[in-house]
Amino acid sequence: MEIGSFFEIDPATVRKSGVTEELHLSQVDKYGKKQCCFTASGREAIELALISLERGMPDVPKCCLMPAYMCDCVFLPFAHQGWEIIFYSVDRDLESAGEELFRLALEHDPGLIFIHPYYGTDTCAGFRRQLAALRKSGILIMEDVTQSYYLEGAGRDADFVVGSLRKWYAVPDGGFVASDISLAEDVLETGEAYARERLVPLVQKWEYLREKERRTGGALTAGWLPRKAEYLKRNRSQENELDCYQGVRRISGISAEILSKVDEEEARRRRAENYYNLYRSVCGMKRLWPMLQAEERQAPLYLPVYVKERDSLQRFLAERGIYAPVLWPVGAENKDFLEGDEAYIFGHMLALPIDQRYGKAEMEQIAETLALYEKQPVIGIRADANEAVATGHIMRCITIAEQIKKLGGQVLFITADEQAEGMLSRAGLEHVCLHTQWNCMEEELPVLREVLQLAGIRTLLVDSYQATPAYFEELREVVKVACIDDCFEQVFPVDALINYNAYHTRFPYEETYGGRTKLLLGTDYVPLREEFGVTQVRDAQDEEKGFSVLLSSGGGDAQNAILGILQRAVQIEELQAVTFHVVVGVYHPQGDAIEAFAKKHENVKVYRPCFDMAGVMADCDAAVSAAGTMLFELSAMGVPTVFFQSADNQRYDREFFEAKERMLFAGDITHDREACIEAVCEGLKRLLTDGALRERMKERLAEVTDGHGAERIAEEIMGL
Repeated sequence: MEIGSFFEIDPATVRKSGVTEELHLSQVDKYGKKQCCFTASGREAIELALISLERGMPDVPKCCLMPAYMCDCVFLPFAHQGWEIIFYSVDRDLESAGEELFRLALEHDPGLIFIHPYYGTDTCAGFRRQLAALRKSGILIMEDVTQSYYLEGAGRDADFVVGSLRKWYAVPDGGFVASDISLAEDVLETGEAYARERLVPLVQKWEYLREKERRTGGALTAGWLPRKAEYLKRNRSQENELDCYQGVRRISGISAEILSKVDEEEARRRRAENYYNLYRSVCGMKRLWPMLQAEERQAPLYLPVYVKERDSLQRFLAERGIYAPVLWPVGAENKDFLEGDEAYIFGHMLALPIDQRYGKAEMEQIAETLALYEKQPVIGIRADANEAVATGHIMRCITIAEQIKKLGGQVLFITADEQAEGMLSRAGLEHVCLHTQWNCMEEELPVLREVLQLAGIRTLLVDSYQATPAYFEELREVVKVACIDDCFEQVFPVDALINYNAYHTRFPYEETYGGRTKLLLGTDYVPLREEFGVTQVRDAQDEEKGFSVLLSSGGGDAQNAILGILQRAVQIEELQAVTFHVVVGVYHPQGDAIEAFAKKHENVKVYRPCFDMAGVMADCDAAVSAAGTMLFELSAMGVPTVFFQSADNQRYDREFFEAKERMLFAGDITHDREACIEAVCEGLKRLLTDGALRERMKERLAEVTDGHGAERIAEEIMGL
């Protein structure tokens, strides 16, 4: 069955007109406040509190101290009411330091401190004593209990207690604010129209789930499936509408009627039971672990966990009908503040559903799915990037790794030295350094075998021209081995071999490897990143920018092609108005000289390194590139290209890419540098003036690859 996402509502339980008497909820009454107002949402409850505060205390400084780990929707009412927000730190245990609150209070003289006990735990306990002292000095406290609605003791010492009810119960709308300060209820607008609109996707979801349950084996007809997309789209639209709304609405009669009949103690009991049972299942796992310690009576909004590869687990769960949200997306207001622990929280937190809709069977379903995720294979990838080894090796392996993670697999990169560490860290990939010589791979085998054993790696992908048959022979004693080989200079004893180039047909792979090795050959296996999967067309209005050219030569550029092409291009009258977007690798030997050249020429823009290659390609009319994987990326993006050979293993690219006017070939720069550079410039002049040629090339390039090669490789490696 499906577990998680927003609440569904049985239409039979909804009355056309709701209760008219005053609503009371035991869990709100426990805060002991003299006044309470029920609003359409939690953020509107905050808005009402701020309006009431300014009305009752017009001289209050409109500055608020707020935890950096917070939902961006909370920032909205403060922005509407003209408040300044100052963030205070939250550590990985979701706690903050009272000393920092004192320091910020002295520096900024706030009128309000916003606190948030996270996930059913009083994570504010460590600084409540300091809060009490600050409150005595005249600073007000607002406590948001949206994640800890059932928490005993929360909110009693706060001036305002706010929370969202629609996160806890099956209602179309609902929030509350409780306070001893007079609440400005005269500003409340009716929320009936919004609630009726909000009710539609909740009922649609109920109907979808009931129909799915009724049909044998949960199978749905093609005509029924679009309903899910419909209610999800409607729900997203309404959430966006809520973000844009700046008023304050009273809770609807529909929701008040439903809430008046809720057994809050039973809901709390079921949540607590689900939470503790699932918590015990998660404890001890290696790829995920609870963010907080659990006690049997705790009943939070979700069970929060840290995950090594959060996006991978979220996809893995969703594919199996379990929808675990990320709380929260980083907001524009706090993104610049986040570093260290806060950045870790936002990057690794996932919320597992444990609400009262579910019981023991559903918690077991989640636990079994998490256990299955834990058992997914660990895939090792052995590759390098340094002054001698082009970054393309690491980049294509990162692309394959991302697809392996999507399939639920774990990935560990293994490098000889630390020079690729930055690239792998930015990609969020685990990696280990052997501290060996990158070009003496047989010597690394003893330490590599130890790493493979400790990490539990069962399959290893090797991408290096330095690997030898003897190297692979020894590795096959302990793991399954796959390799990328585009040279066919040696026969490797491996379980799978990848050559995604079109020229693979020149070599007798089938005859040589027989049925002993799985062969992944041809352009169906080009490992392109997802951003290259869809051709992007330059908008007509961008023609005002003039003619733009992407210039790249791979990571090494031993022949200094980039600088040579730029120096020649600025001398040619037809090319002087061209804007060159130059992509320079981190280890490019002439990187400093190229940047110095760009400072003297306004039409040269340097990216060192480039974090959005697809975006740069999409903004260019043409490209110049060394042969290699980038030619496939340019094909996927539909960029007319002049290419040249810069390494011996690229010699066969000419046959494929030059054929059918796919691209223009400028020669081998290692044989005659000056002639090659001149041919590049002549090719650019031709592309600049011949629009019909560019259009023909785009048509041919669209036929080269479909962009799903990395996915196919990942599936084959996972299946070894």
